[in-house]
Amino acid sequence: VEDRYGGVIVDDAMFDAEELLGGDPVAFARALDGSVETWRARGTRGVWLKVALERAAHVPVATSRGFVFHHAEKEYVMLTKWLPEDEASTIPANASHQVGVGAFVLDKETRRVLLVQELRGPAANRDLWKMPTGLLEAGEDVPIAAMREVMEETGIDTEFDTVIGCRHAHVGAFGKSDLFFCVGLVVKDGASREISIQPQEIAKAKWATMEEFLDNPHIEPGSHAWALHALCEKWANDEYAGIRANKLPLGFGRPGEVYTYVAHE
Repeated sequence: VEDRYGGVIVDDAMFDAEELLGGDPVAFARALDGSVETWRARGTRGVWLKVALERAAHVPVATSRGFVFHHAEKEYVMLTKWLPEDEASTIPANASHQVGVGAFVLDKETRRVLLVQELRGPAANRDLWKMPTGLLEAGEDVPIAAMREVMEETGIDTEFDTVIGCRHAHVGAFGKSDLFFCVGLVVKDGASREISIQPQEIAKAKWATMEEFLDNPHIEPGSHAWALHALCEKWANDEYAGIRANKLPLGFGRPGEVYTYVAHE
């Protein structure tokens, strides 16, 4: 399949000879060599080669011919090769960021906030009470992820209100950068306040006063967490509206909608 940048996207299953689909490296090598020669003659620039997990024997064949790893998922690995010899590669790098959310959950009836202690991870075993947090799943929007994390970790049903703030850092796992959205949620009308923790991830959870939330010895004054906590308090006191999330048409002649984050007017 040709891409929009003068390259090709190739699934290794496209080589439809029976011995190739069976994972025969020798047959795959012959087919790949012939294809690269054809692509080069046509002026193809970049080649994206998707190799399925069940044909992993094709990977060393491809790397021995100059293909390099780009990214991997559970069911495949993607390799790339830049063909022009007289110019630098313009193949884009793999995704550089992970995206996380922290859910500041306010019970408007009691003015209490939802806090958890994690069972595992860097926040565990430190007597650290914190807002529920987690990473976005592929294709998931920030508001949806925040509500999902709260439901999974505590069993509390919430509604999205606002994005309180965002932190951008370069300390993510495996060398990735990290975007973290602090989201303001409220308990749904009529929803239970009874907490049911996720035992695989959460050690404890509780409803706490705002004073307990703010009086956190692990939060250093002047730090990014300190600034976000201060904004949480202002939002809870109706002194700060945050950033609203509008779901708007994608546009450019394409179907679908996307969340667009803009300041409250």
